[in-house]
Amino acid sequence: MQQVLTLGVVPGTGLLFGLLLVAAIVGGYAAHTLRVPRVIGYLLAGVAVGAILPVLLGVEDGSSQAVALADAYKPLQAIKDLALGLVLFMIGRVFESRHMKAVGWRMFRIGVAGGVVTLIFVFVGVFAAVLVSGASVSVGTAATLALLLGVAATATAPAATLVTLREYEAKGTVAQSVLGVTGFADVLCIVGFQVFFLLMVLVGGVHSETLTGSGVWLGLLLGSVGSVLLGIGLGFAVSVAHAKLPVAETLLILVTTLIILGQGQRWLLEHVGFSYSYLLTVLCLGAVFTNIALDPERLESALQMVAPPLFVGFFALAGYQLHLEDLWHLGGIGIMYVVCRAAGKLVGTWLGVKWSGGGSEPRLGLGLLCQASLVVGLADFVAAHWQDQWAQQTFVTTILGSAVVFEVCGPILLKRLVVACGEVKAVTLMRRSTPTSGAGQSIMALTAQALMRVLGIGSAKGSGTDEPLQVRHLMRTNVKCIPVSAKFDEVLRVMEQSSFDHFPVVDDDGALVGVIHYSDLRNFIYDPVLADLVTAQDLCNPDAPAVYVDTPLEKVLGVFEGRDMGWLPVVAGPDSRQVVGIIEQRDLLNSLHRSRV
Repeated sequence: MQQVLTLGVVPGTGLLFGLLLVAAIVGGYAAHTLRVPRVIGYLLAGVAVGAILPVLLGVEDGSSQAVALADAYKPLQAIKDLALGLVLFMIGRVFESRHMKAVGWRMFRIGVAGGVVTLIFVFVGVFAAVLVSGASVSVGTAATLALLLGVAATATAPAATLVTLREYEAKGTVAQSVLGVTGFADVLCIVGFQVFFLLMVLVGGVHSETLTGSGVWLGLLLGSVGSVLLGIGLGFAVSVAHAKLPVAETLLILVTTLIILGQGQRWLLEHVGFSYSYLLTVLCLGAVFTNIALDPERLESALQMVAPPLFVGFFALAGYQLHLEDLWHLGGIGIMYVVCRAAGKLVGTWLGVKWSGGGSEPRLGLGLLCQASLVVGLADFVAAHWQDQWAQQTFVTTILGSAVVFEVCGPILLKRLVVACGEVKAVTLMRRSTPTSGAGQSIMALTAQALMRVLGIGSAKGSGTDEPLQVRHLMRTNVKCIPVSAKFDEVLRVMEQSSFDHFPVVDDDGALVGVIHYSDLRNFIYDPVLADLVTAQDLCNPDAPAVYVDTPLEKVLGVFEGRDMGWLPVVAGPDSRQVVGIIEQRDLLNSLHRSRV
């Protein structure tokens, strides 16, 4: 068998991708069993294939087989570009104008504070580590390396962040803040890295044969202003197509656009030496589409059906590109980078939250540690343009080695953050997250019963469940309550910063007094005299219904009937009106539907 495998039999592109997907499926189930985010299983599955496959094939470095294996991987880059583009397009939704007017300045402050502190921490730590290491490099080279690594450290991996939040169906202030700050941080990193790298070329800190003279200024223009303008134009075009064409055709146009953008950037970079920023262009595309498209949710719903297989392939391919041996090559510089980036994110984000007026996210930095896809692209850029072999290799090794660490630890810490903040439903954390009418039986038994029913054998009656799901399994505990004494302006500010349209009003002890709906403010918005006189207690509806934490879901459905409410407040019980969470009608309907499928 070994002889057959070492005769140059290298899998083609399609087979290689199929193997990666199979490994990712297995890795995802293993991660789910271990109660960690599936994205970690996908990534490590790709790492395992990248480590084991060359050994099984007997591939040696520099051999024709190694070249053939690399050639088989290259076409798959288009899939990575497409998946990353879809992620960035979705994250662009956080730049929706109404949302930005309410919390945009706050997220910008958190992103800037986190980025600046992280850059300073990494710059000082890496610069000191280079000097201590005894490497025979100039102080200028050490400072340039430390600066570029510091700028790269400010980024947060958008793909791992978004996929982890969607896996656990996290919803609330913290999840919104994580996505918003991720978007701002990545924009600042993309533009900042381009600016600093090209400025280093101009002052002689970076020696590059590909970026010289006017090419530096043109590369700077294309990488920042040009990318923004390109994204705005494409966002407008896709919005027009979305208004005139069916969703399926709009989706086709979007996918085609993302593939051409991704491959076009690489082609220009390879043949011209500079290019636009794919990541910044797609972020702008998504932001423009969110703000000017008619009913953008239609396209997002279609993307939620199409994107998951691409995301799985993306992480498997990303893992395949990473190598565990990079961890052993980190050395003192790499270890210092990991420690300083983690510390900078935590401290900087904490300071940003304080700077923006405080809030319920003091540990927000725990959700911003993921790092891989974006910085791997920066590493490719450095490898293509920095002629100093030591500096180039140190940058690339540090980025690739630390990416393994942060892509494993980052999703776990993000999950812990949103769970601790009460933005994840209890049912989502259960190992079998989809309730069935035969709860308590094995999947094999349920499948066998279904087969027997199809063949007309046995009874079609299910076993039922003795423990039906209750409100506590679907509610989210991170709920923003309005105190009864709140003035009109404070009520309006809370509503502007939330995606909900109903808000519970509570007394000083946290007991439910009533619920305010957007429509309840209509008579006061244009009458400043009345607005100064009323409080939340005057605005709320004291007869609004509430449910108890132990109420069965079937009974909750009856409470929703005949009421125009997207969610209901959850109170502790019949003897206590203490607000402990909310339950959304959409989650209730989805859960009841699944239980009957």
